Amino acid sequence: MNDVRSQGPGWRRALSTTAIVGGLALVGYAGVLVWQHATAPPVYRYVMGDVVPSAELGPLASLAEQQVSVHRATVMSVDHPTALADLEVAQSASGPVLVKWQARIDDPFLTLLPPPSDMAALAAVLKRHVPKDAVVLAWWDSSRQLQMLSGVNVTFAHHLGTPMFVPSRWQASRSSIKDIERDFWKSGDIAQEQARFERFADALLADEESGIDALRALAGGKAAVLVLHARDTILLGQMAPRKIGVAFKDFGAMGDVHGMVRRVHTWLDENKYPAYTVLQDPGQPVRAVALTDAASAKTLAARLLPFMGNEQQDVAGATLVYQVGGFSVYEIPARTTQADAKADGPRPAKQ
Repeated sequence: MNDVRSQGPGWRRALSTTAIVGGLALVGYAGVLVWQHATAPPVYRYVMGDVVPSAELGPLASLAEQQVSVHRATVMSVDHPTALADLEVAQSASGPVLVKWQARIDDPFLTLLPPPSDMAALAAVLKRHVPKDAVVLAWWDSSRQLQMLSGVNVTFAHHLGTPMFVPSRWQASRSSIKDIERDFWKSGDIAQEQARFERFADALLADEESGIDALRALAGGKAAVLVLHARDTILLGQMAPRKIGVAFKDFGAMGDVHGMVRRVHTWLDENKYPAYTVLQDPGQPVRAVALTDAASAKTLAARLLPFMGNEQQDVAGATLVYQVGGFSVYEIPARTTQADAKADGPRPAKQ
């Protein structure tokens, strides 16, 4: 069984043999960033299916109450009649929103998505507790679901489609893949929002002090609610392997707990990974996610997520207020005066 990793400076489904090293994608079956300039025929297409009955929406049943229809869909290969992924898409006022994703081939394929149960539980809490004048900072796909489910004010409301995990054999079709994604998700003009999202990712990859300051700037002077999921570190590792090293490996079902723990720790010890976390989606294999080096463990994202073995001291300027599944939620107050800055307390000494 192989692990997938990205190596920087210094949480579960069947997976591919992929490595991202020093900013270059070394390709296995799935795991190459989509580049910008090439032409080739389309390699896959989205096929819309029937509406999911409200009784089958499970944790997303509130969408039926909002009169939001959810359709099944399939990603089909163009070369042969093979289904590559199953998904569910909510038809919201802001366009189609991905709410469920299951790759049929090696995972990750195209995208990774937090489980609906985590998302629904978090949305219910945010709906009750987030002030209307606060802004929610979260990964763009999480943001779109949270906005639809809870009505919170999010910074990223469009389908940005980054990063993507694309099979190496499709490299020549990178331009058509962008067209497929843009047409299906009706992205529109996303250049400005894409630039803001890159600032968000950069903030998560920065040191604590710089990262918190950058998130405050993105919030535009408003109080912010920062929402992170453990899988976000995998996406950051795909986007910026030189800034954060992330490896992950699937270990099967959680039957023998003690045996699972031993296998995870053997993997960590063999690779000398300093910190890790474990995710378990309902019905999916246990996935261990590791930080590959000490420098990666010092990024803001790594410090704010519950990585065992990592430093546990609080991050100045961010207050943990809620956790569910792989999600961690922080309040970041707006800093407008010197007095506000002092209220944050002293910054921890940099190592």
